[in-house]
Amino acid sequence: MPQFDPWTNVRLGFPRKDAPAFQREWMPLTSSGVQITTINTDLQTVVKATSSVGVSGTIFVWGISFCTSSSNPQALEIRDDNSKVILSMVSTQDGPFFLQLSTPIRIIPNSGLSSVRAAVGAGTSSDTWCTIYYTSTHLKYE
Repeated sequence: MPQFDPWTNVRLGFPRKDAPAFQREWMPLTSSGVQITTINTDLQTVVKATSSVGVSGTIFVWGISFCTSSSNPQALEIRDDNSKVILSMVSTQDGPFFLQLSTPIRIIPNSGLSSVRAAVGAGTSSDTWCTIYYTSTHLKYE
């Protein structure tokens, strides 16, 4: 009987595609530049869930940038579909927020990412953008 080879087993797929090192080297990085329009109201979707019929998907966040043209501080929270806060950030026109991770943040399977924005200072700006840099993996349901 031939020995099991994890690199060529089609049924089980690639054994390490959820590993951060594999994603960093081999998976395409996707970005989601979204204009943030809601303020102190409902959640706004910034990355849709990767799952679909018959497939389970997981998002891995590798970096985030948050920029605004407002001179007043603008705050943003990024949450998963269970309303767990993944990251909070604050930005002004003089100091945008940039975060690059060497190891990603793993989001719960079949979850997307949403934002909640608050104006910290007086006034708000419609020129506020959030870009999330991420990879996603898909596994077939058995």
